[in-house]
Amino acid sequence: MTDTLFVTDLDGTLLQPDVTVSDRSFAILSELLERGLPLTVATARTSFSVMPILRGLPFRLPLILQNGSVLHDPVHDRIVHAAVIGAEAFQAVLALFAEFGFNGFVFCVPADQLECCYTELTTEHMRQYYAERRMKYDKPFRQVGSLHALTERNPVFLSLHGPPVRLDPLYARLRELPGISVTYYRDVYERDIWYLEVSAPDASKYHGICRLREMTGAGTVIGFGDNHNDIPLFRACDRKIAVGNAADELKSLADEIIGCNTENAVAEYLHALFS
Repeated sequence: MTDTLFVTDLDGTLLQPDVTVSDRSFAILSELLERGLPLTVATARTSFSVMPILRGLPFRLPLILQNGSVLHDPVHDRIVHAAVIGAEAFQAVLALFAEFGFNGFVFCVPADQLECCYTELTTEHMRQYYAERRMKYDKPFRQVGSLHALTERNPVFLSLHGPPVRLDPLYARLRELPGISVTYYRDVYERDIWYLEVSAPDASKYHGICRLREMTGAGTVIGFGDNHNDIPLFRACDRKIAVGNAADELKSLADEIIGCNTENAVAEYLHALFS
């Protein structure tokens, strides 16, 4: 399978419920990656949390992060591609955020590194996100006076999370805006919380995998996923594999259903394939 590219989601797919790579998965993937396994990840997470989570695993291919908004080189720890949201679309999104009373995090790529910007931590969900990322991953945040000025810093990703009763109306309006892509899905860890994420039209797991397929010359792509935001991942794959704990909608699209993430199913599948 020298011309095959393997792509796996992280949360709910490769990772354990405690947001770690298990010892068993770590051992399997370490060996296979050292042998040249063409494996990467496609996740909504940023490099700030992904790099610590994957520390010690010899990934060499660019990582598809923030649902395809950026491609991150794990060897040199830098962004090699960013899909920037157009200025007009960005301002329109901020106007809708204000109309519905939301204030979120905006991720920008002014050079080859990511920065996470915010004005104020106005909700309990924002404060929890901020505290957890600072404590667990030492994530750097940049407080700014106005989100509108971030047009100059190449915004690639806006993120909100909260209960769907609040996010649903905003999601409906955002879907009507041109010049953006909107991803909306349930949190793997808090079932009553949803993520609403805005990116450029050419930013998705689908686009990220297509770029990486072109970069590597892969003839076949095999992908693993569990959640609704993995539907674009599946669209880019020739073989689609859902873990046993996946959402029913994703399972219905899968060519194969394997064990659950708690059973190291992705690593065991790859181990069986190459043993």
